[in-house]
Amino acid sequence: MKHIIKDLIEPDNGCEGFAEGEEPMVTLILDNGRSVKVPDMTAYRRGWDTGAEISDEDIAEFAK
Repeated sequence: MKHIIKDLIEPDNGCEGFAEGEEPMVTLILDNGRSVKVPDMTAYRRGWDTGAEISDEDIAEFAK
């Protein structure tokens, strides 16, 4: 099934930043209300941004 990414939420880690070895994650909010947390770099490389189309197969490895 195909979905549209309605919003992309990035964490605000303030001046502390991320801990050593911690991978930054973003939350994708889909058109059906579902939210999926994925690595920020994965979202960037795959072009997953607000308005992009994404399939269940694309996010299967990240869905819980």
